[in-house]
Amino acid sequence: MAKNYARENIPLSRFGVLVAQLESIVASAPHKPPDALLCFDLLSDLLSAIDEEPKEPILLWQRKCEDALYSLLVLGARRPVRHLASAAMARIIMKGDGISIYSRASSLQGFLSDGKKSEPIRVAGAAQCLGELYRHFGRRITSGLHETTIIVTKLMKFNEDFVRQEALHMLQNALEGSGGSAASLAYTEAFRIITRLAVSDKSFTVRIAAARCLKAFANIGGPGLGLGELDNSASYCVKALEDPVSSVRDAFAEALGAVLALGMNPEAQVQPRGKSQIGPKKLEGGLQKHLVLPFIKASGPRMKDIRIGLTLSWVSFLQAIRLKYMHPDSELQSFALQVLEMLLADTSADAQSLACVLYILRVGVTDQMMEPTQRSFLVFLGKQLQSADASPSMKVAALCTLSYALKTLGEVPHEFREVLDNTIVAALSHSSPLVRVEAALALRMLAEVDPTCVGGLISYGVTILNALRENVSFEKGSSLQYELDTLHGQATVLAALVSVSPKLPLGYPARLPRSVLEVSKKLLMESSRNPTAATVEKEAGWLLLSSLLASMPTEELEDQVFDILSLWAALFTGDAENQIKHAADLTSTIRVWSAAIDALTAFIRCFVCPNAVNKGVLLQPVLLYLSRALSYVSQLTAKEQQNLKPALDMFIIRTLTAYLSLSDPIAYKGDHSQIIQICTTPYRDASGSEESSCLRMLLDKRDAWLGPWIPGRDWLEDELRAFQGGKDGDLSCVWEDELPSFPQPETVSKMLVNQKLLCFGTIFASQDSGGMLSLLGTVEQCLKAGKKQSWHAASVTNICVGLLTGLKALLASRPQALGLDVLNSAQAIFLSILAEGDICSSQRRAASEGLGLLARLGNDIFTARLTRLLLGDITPTVDSSYAGSIAFALGCIHRCAGGIALSTLVPATVNSISSLAKSSKAGLQVWFLHGLLLTIEAAGLSYVSHVQATLGLAMDILLSEENGWVDLQQGVGRLVNAIVAVLGPELSPDSIFFSRCKSVVSEISCQQETATLLESVRFTQQLVLFAPQAVSVHSHVQTLLTTLSSKQPTLRHLALSTLRHLIEKDPDSVIDERVEDALFHMLDDETDSEIGNLVRTTIMRLLYVSSPSRPSRWLSICHSVVLATGTGRDSGSNSHLENTSNGLDGDTGMELGDDDENMVSSSKASSFQDYVVDSTSVNIRRDKHLRYRTRVFAAECLSHLPAAVGTNPAHFDLSLARDQSSKGRTSSDWLVLYVQELISLAYQISTIQFENMRPIGVGLLSTIVDKFEMIPDPDLPGHLLLEQYQAQLVSAIRTALDTSSGPILLEAGLQLATKILTNGIISGDQVAVKRIFSLISRPLSNFKDLYYPSFAEWVSCKIKIRLLAAHASLKCYTYAFLKKQDAGIPDEYLAQLPLFSESSSVLGKYWISILKDYSYICFRLYLKQNWKPFLDGIQSPLASAKLQPCLEEAWPVILQAVALDAVPVDFNMNYSSQTTDNSSNNSFISGYSMVQLKPEEFRFLWGFALLVLFQGQDHRHKHLIALNSSKAKYGGESSVEYTNPLPLKFYEIVLPVFQLLSSERFFSMEFLTMDVCRELLQVFSYLICLDDKWDSLAISVLSQIVQNCPRDFLENEILHLWLWNFLWLTFLSHSKWCFILFR
Repeated sequence: MAKNYARENIPLSRFGVLVAQLESIVASAPHKPPDALLCFDLLSDLLSAIDEEPKEPILLWQRKCEDALYSLLVLGARRPVRHLASAAMARIIMKGDGISIYSRASSLQGFLSDGKKSEPIRVAGAAQCLGELYRHFGRRITSGLHETTIIVTKLMKFNEDFVRQEALHMLQNALEGSGGSAASLAYTEAFRIITRLAVSDKSFTVRIAAARCLKAFANIGGPGLGLGELDNSASYCVKALEDPVSSVRDAFAEALGAVLALGMNPEAQVQPRGKSQIGPKKLEGGLQKHLVLPFIKASGPRMKDIRIGLTLSWVSFLQAIRLKYMHPDSELQSFALQVLEMLLADTSADAQSLACVLYILRVGVTDQMMEPTQRSFLVFLGKQLQSADASPSMKVAALCTLSYALKTLGEVPHEFREVLDNTIVAALSHSSPLVRVEAALALRMLAEVDPTCVGGLISYGVTILNALRENVSFEKGSSLQYELDTLHGQATVLAALVSVSPKLPLGYPARLPRSVLEVSKKLLMESSRNPTAATVEKEAGWLLLSSLLASMPTEELEDQVFDILSLWAALFTGDAENQIKHAADLTSTIRVWSAAIDALTAFIRCFVCPNAVNKGVLLQPVLLYLSRALSYVSQLTAKEQQNLKPALDMFIIRTLTAYLSLSDPIAYKGDHSQIIQICTTPYRDASGSEESSCLRMLLDKRDAWLGPWIPGRDWLEDELRAFQGGKDGDLSCVWEDELPSFPQPETVSKMLVNQKLLCFGTIFASQDSGGMLSLLGTVEQCLKAGKKQSWHAASVTNICVGLLTGLKALLASRPQALGLDVLNSAQAIFLSILAEGDICSSQRRAASEGLGLLARLGNDIFTARLTRLLLGDITPTVDSSYAGSIAFALGCIHRCAGGIALSTLVPATVNSISSLAKSSKAGLQVWFLHGLLLTIEAAGLSYVSHVQATLGLAMDILLSEENGWVDLQQGVGRLVNAIVAVLGPELSPDSIFFSRCKSVVSEISCQQETATLLESVRFTQQLVLFAPQAVSVHSHVQTLLTTLSSKQPTLRHLALSTLRHLIEKDPDSVIDERVEDALFHMLDDETDSEIGNLVRTTIMRLLYVSSPSRPSRWLSICHSVVLATGTGRDSGSNSHLENTSNGLDGDTGMELGDDDENMVSSSKASSFQDYVVDSTSVNIRRDKHLRYRTRVFAAECLSHLPAAVGTNPAHFDLSLARDQSSKGRTSSDWLVLYVQELISLAYQISTIQFENMRPIGVGLLSTIVDKFEMIPDPDLPGHLLLEQYQAQLVSAIRTALDTSSGPILLEAGLQLATKILTNGIISGDQVAVKRIFSLISRPLSNFKDLYYPSFAEWVSCKIKIRLLAAHASLKCYTYAFLKKQDAGIPDEYLAQLPLFSESSSVLGKYWISILKDYSYICFRLYLKQNWKPFLDGIQSPLASAKLQPCLEEAWPVILQAVALDAVPVDFNMNYSSQTTDNSSNNSFISGYSMVQLKPEEFRFLWGFALLVLFQGQDHRHKHLIALNSSKAKYGGESSVEYTNPLPLKFYEIVLPVFQLLSSERFFSMEFLTMDVCRELLQVFSYLICLDDKWDSLAISVLSQIVQNCPRDFLENEILHLWLWNFLWLTFLSHSKWCFILFR
């Protein structure tokens, strides 16, 4: 019992005040029943006070508080009050004196034992409190468990559902709290209650509670349960999967998985006290009996529900095996085989069972595997494809899972490549079209993961197709069929590969689409004489053409557009009746027509889209083809041949899809009558039409919780539940970006009605008022005719689909209001649907949304009249179902057309819906609440006056509902969140509104249901967005972090979005919370791609906001993630990594290369934690296996760090950083203080074993060079800070420029080499210069052979540009260094200059060719009519767009490199040698002649330089880099010149080139003529008065010309006049420069 504490002279605490108030309420209860709302508020405050108060006041008031809570419970209280009182009882005992638990539990048991059926609320309160005590203190009161089970037996006889529900909740808490430590008899009785009484209860809420009790039994080890009981438990669960209520099935599915997981783990089974000790045994055959056989034998109307339930059971079982019983993930393969074998008997490829198996293999198996196991799993799946016993469905499942596993891994393991030909490639010849399509999609995924294989696969496919075309002409019988299957498979995989090629990072070779197009044309125009073979060939040809048109950029096919358009002429010209009459095999002909129309649809989207250039020219032939196809449909429909129906249905689908792809329905107005005749079939012949499945797509997703497609735990589960596929479903389109979640998602008949209704809506929107009224009349007649027919429900759905589609199309295309007669007619139809009492939730939602759209399409008068009409329909006597529909419709009207027109009707709407929301029918209350929610969201701030009443309504509903129905609690939560959004900044932390809202959200989320937890997280989001002052950031972050690890993707996504909002609104506070580790762990575990992308953007945003103040923190985090190693690797066996360059292998860590310079020895010698501040807070352990993709992303984050720290100079200047730190500024965390660690980590990434990560490291080194290149080293005056890291930089270049390097790595290496050569880091280090020169010279020796056949041509072009730019940079750097030497040329350079001279003679041609290509891109100049570009494929707009940024960077340094010591081609070298020692301007700077220029090359360079000068005046060309390569940073022993290099202007690049080209040797060889000089003077006069630097450079050029030109030049009057004119203008602006020339 609680101790007695004296209360004299002790001030009353907040907790004491609340207890006193509670005592007062209880004391007055005999006279006045406790007010539920008052108790709710008081208990909420009491719980908060218990958490905040220290232990002493709690002990002081504990006894009184317990007594008051007990009295309140046994007096009888509402469900939320009971829960709060029970929670307070448990919490006060936990925080206070725990001894009182025994007396409280005993007194509650005594009360329940004496409880009467006439006191259900009192009994429910005591049961809930006892259950709460068991949940927290179960181990201490296990002796009372048997008595508790007896009480539960008694309570199960009560008539009230909520009492039986509370009894089972109490039993669940008692089982979980006591574990397996109670007496055997108690567990036996508990099991009997669950299986005999609870699982078959009439209330679905009680059955759900029973399922959770069964799951709890399994989770605690099944104490007292033998194999028989476990088997019976599983049987009960399987039987319950036939329950009509979805939530019951889901609960028993989870229980079944838990029971079977326990049965498979005998070591976890618990033997309680008092039972004979018999060794636990494994439940042999449990999976086969309770999961596999029921799945195979499922039949009847509940077949789909049973299969989905068993699917969820499988996932529950597999997750328990991994997470609870900690089995290694390698064991999942054996279970995967059992899952696949459920399809063994499925020879006809049942789409629904296949979807279920795919869900299990993805969520239960693949997502739970680590990368090493996923690699072996790929091989395992390959073996299943090779198995002779595998059914087509098994192979499809294996292929789909294989695609997903490849996507998850992000690489193609070496061991899987070895079995590729015998698995996926072999499946392309399978007899089942579905297997062939999925094999093609698997190869498409392989190409996305490993782009290097695309070229080879496409080339192989084209070759095979050409060979197969020859073979099918001679084969017969079964051999012919095999060849045809193979031909179709190869065409399908080619189509799939073509579709993915443009999306690959390195593109595709231009020859590939051309070769595929040629094959397509041959298949279409040169098909076999065999009719069967000809059909397959033509289908394959159209398939390839469809993929090309749908995937390739328009520019790639523009030159052949008319040739392509003519391909349809043979099929869709001539008389329709004659074509059909002469068809040998009409079914095959229709199939070919369907494929052709599919290709025509792709053509329309490519060339006839609204923005297409030749849209008008191409539209007419397209319309002709479509019109002819429509006539074929009419002719074939009239025949009514049943054998043609499947092919004809698909032809109709394709034709209607083609019409819908045209942006303007008016364009085909002449065909409207025929299209209407086809599309009104679902209304004219409603009995023969399927029910459409389009409503799920059309309805507003914000209303999804109303049903019938209620969002579940993840989107894939939602897709599985909504799946309506069938055996005759259409095959997946291999060139679509978004593929269906499961194969064959819909049957052909359902696709047909969908397409007809969508087309009906489009045509409806394009009609005039008369046409609309006619179509509405058809719809209305269908609605009236089917009132009592079995097909009426399907026809109502179809009506809703057609009208919703039409209204949405009208809304998108018509700004003006609709006519009143059309609005009234549509309104009558929707109201008639709502008036029917037995419509389903989707139809109710559709009709209500339709009314909302009508309000939007009508004028303000119509909208107000419609709203008043609906308000008038809401009366106390109206049918409750109709009232719920009207309430939702009113909400839809306010959402769609809310504003000034409806502002006066908001009070009436709120009052009417609020009065209805007090209904006792929970199912209808949900609709009322949602209608009110939509009204609140539409009204906005004008709703403030109604907030108090609405919150009161929410409280009334919450307090009056006894069963804890989740949907209703979710509705209350949504209402509260809407109130938060309305109140916004006015919601202060101390206000009653905030306190009550917070308490409501806390109460509804206490059951841990996904739907209510979602509202809890959304409450946090609303506070962050609208009321940031209400709760601290710390509190928000702690709430969100607990949700980030949730198993429910919807919760994770919302929590992450909220955290992102928090980062944007208050970054400083979030930075202090240090959430980076949690986000990286979340990213590593995440299996949902959308959430994964959101995690990445959130981390990147956090990086940019926190790096300026904490760069060391991010350096430490990235270090820990990038260098995280696997747990299963043997440190002594690294040799096998040498041959695994394709990616991560096993549980491997990383191989840093075998660099002979041991560049990272210093960083290995000291722990990273020694030099990074606060590194102990980084919780990512080095021994934790992190996924390859996580480590790549961490490396990418690190590469952003130098830019993310911002522009504060202290981050990049060591002296300044030290000075700031010594002065005690607010932050002493500067990036430059950790540059050693940054370079060390970047180097390790650049030499890591994973080739895809190396370019990131090399790129980071380039960024570091950019940021720190001119920073002096304060410890070594006269030296740069980066000098000490020369070895790492040169070694990284050596690794990147290896002959085996891929193009991305090679380009990054060349960029790094260029940057190092163009700054002062290695100045004076002749060895480093020589080494880099040898590295970049190596690929130059094979320059012409530098080609990557698997990638786009621009890839090799970019490498060539980078390589030539590196050589140009080296030359410019060398000359800049030579100019700084005061004592002649050093011997090291003198020895190297001949090498420069020899290479320049070759490089000159390449450099000039690059400049010519750049001039083509930049100025669009065709240099010669027969000019052939140097860079292959540069004429292509795609290639030029890719190469232009690279050329923009390279041309300045290349231009100067060409001009340095250039000579005319026939220049007398003896003259050159004689003047080498001369100090005149005619001597060579290096002492050697370099590029030899032909007259036309000289003229090009001169003209190019002039054009560049004019380009510099065009503000559209601002992209320039600092041309530091032409300036030496320092030389000899001189001190460092520390300057901030600024981007150069065009003239600063070009004028030195003019000076170099104005040497005497070019005058002597008559390369420079008088006309050329006069033209230059004219340009100079035009550009005069720019700035001092321009004048200085221009005068230098003119001085050079005056000194070197022949004397007769100066005697020419015109030239003389231009020269003096220029000098005079210069004198007027900057006279000092004139004297230079005068002298």
